[in-house]
Formats: sequence, structure tokens, C-alpha cells
Amino acid sequence: MALLGAACSSLIQDGTGTLPSGIDSAMVPDAELGGYIYFSSVPPIAVSSERFLIPSEAADLPPPANAKLQLSRATIAISEAPKDFSGTLEFADVGEAQTARDLYQARPESANFWGVLDAPKVHIVHGESPWALNVRAQVDSGNMVSIEDSDPLAWDLLTNLPESTEKPPLAVGALTLGGDMLKDVTELAGVQLFGLDTVFGFVGVHNVAFGIYADASVGVPDGLNEEFFKEAEVAIVMVSNPGYPGIVVSFLLKMVSGRAGMESIEIGDTAARYRTVNDLHLIVKNKGSLLYTVVASTRSEAERLVLSAIED
Repeated sequence: MALLGAACSSLIQDGTGTLPSGIDSAMVPDAELGGYIYFSSVPPIAVSSERFLIPSEAADLPPPANAKLQLSRATIAISEAPKDFSGTLEFADVGEAQTARDLYQARPESANFWGVLDAPKVHIVHGESPWALNVRAQVDSGNMVSIEDSDPLAWDLLTNLPESTEKPPLAVGALTLGGDMLKDVTELAGVQLFGLDTVFGFVGVHNVAFGIYADASVGVPDGLNEEFFKEAEVAIVMVSNPGYPGIVVSFLLKMVSGRAGMESIEIGDTAARYRTVNDLHLIVKNKGSLLYTVVASTRSEAERLVLSAIED
């Protein structure tokens, strides 16, 4: 297609998006990353202790141990092979951090988990690859970097998430979509794509930042599927920069929307692309070279987040 030859490196302007509290101090490995996610909740979110074990181990937990741990913040980074990952989990108090550390220590060596207590935090690394061993050394030495310094371009995308001070995102993150990364991550995390792989592939999205919007009372789900979206009234906003001028992004979006079964709708005084997927509401809209994709349990919430993102 001739238009694809017009691709250029479009600079991303800093935005004024609302981000979770504490993200400025969150640290990730100084290594090649396939993506990361940062979570923060006040009050802390309750997480079952079973989440820190494999299913066979969880079944053997005595009743007193099968309790809830209060998680305040978490930063998870994945390698370019997403089965290897690291994380920093911050709990409500020292005792809960120790409990989480003990649960990780109880895993068999074959689970390839390594962890260290830095109460009220627990640092974990999964894997035996050179990447994982390098990250372990960084955790031991404290030589990690901020999320912004890790990938300034991904950070710029994060700042272009919606301004949503009344309902800030519960979690934000970034993901590189090269190779089979999107497929691998969605399978590991139980994430449903809602047809977005078609849109991203056609428009040429290689990197995406995202925000997850939900009440702090929501539990940690088994996967990001339609049941979770509807029951917890969750919304997710994705922003990407395909690297084309805005006029090209608009043209490509118009072409792919027909293939994806999307219709044109009016939001405020602007047009966007819309469809329902399993009773969820999907809206895609570009703002210049930036491409916004929103999946929400209600159309009104999807429209609110789109407008919050594109309004100057």
C-alpha cells in the first residue's frame, strides 16, 4: 500500500493523563523489557494467599493460611520472553510481606522463583535465563531504574492516557507488540483481545500503553475477560503511536473499522469507531498520530474516557 511508505517517526508530546499515585518512585530492571504494569490502590486491595502459589500447593493450605493479603502497590516487568518476569510487591504491613515471602519460599525449586524480603516489599524474579539472573543481581544491588527512565517513549504514551482525577486508573502499563508478544502475554494473563489484534496489526501498532479503570474494591481477576469487565464495571484504555501522520492514521482506521465490523458514531463533536463485543463496548479514535482504544462495560463510560483523552 502506497500510504504505508509515508510512515514517519511522529514525536509524542507529553500529556496530562492521570496516573496512579506513587508511579514516580516505582522501579523496574535496567534490562530489555517486553512490558510492565504498575498498580497502586488506597486503600490496599485484598489478594488471596492462593495467588502466591500454584494450584496444587494452594489446595494443601491449612484454613488459617488461606487468607487475604492487603496489597498496596505492585510493579511487574516482563522480559521479551514473557515467561520470565520480575516484580516488586508492596503490602500493607511488614507481617503481610513476610507471609508472602514465606509462601514464595515454599514453592518447589522447579518453579524457578527467587525472592527477597525488603519489608513491607517483596522482590521476586521468575526464570533461570540470563535475563532473570541479571535482574536478580540488580535487585540485590539496588541498581534498578524508574519507569520513566526505563523507556521514555513508553512513558510519554502513559502521560497521554485520559485525565481522570475523579476515577484514576488502578493500574497502568506498557507492552511491546513485536513478534508473538501480544499473543504470548494474553495467553499467560488470561486477557481477551476483543478483536484488537486485527486493528493493531493493520494500523501498524508496535507499542501500546494502557490504563485499567476500576474501583479499588475490585478483586484480582483470573483474567481480563468480558465477565470481569461487566461484574466489576472495569474499563481499559490503550494509547499507541503507529508512527504515521494523523491523516494516515485516520485513513487506516477507516479502512480497518469496516473489516472489524465497526460503525461510525459521534462523541461530542467528533467521530469515532464503535462496536459491541460480547456485550462490552469498544471505541477506537485517533487524536492526530495517537490511536486510542477503549473497552468498557458501558458505552457511556467508554465515551467518557475517549473524550477525556482527546480533549485539549
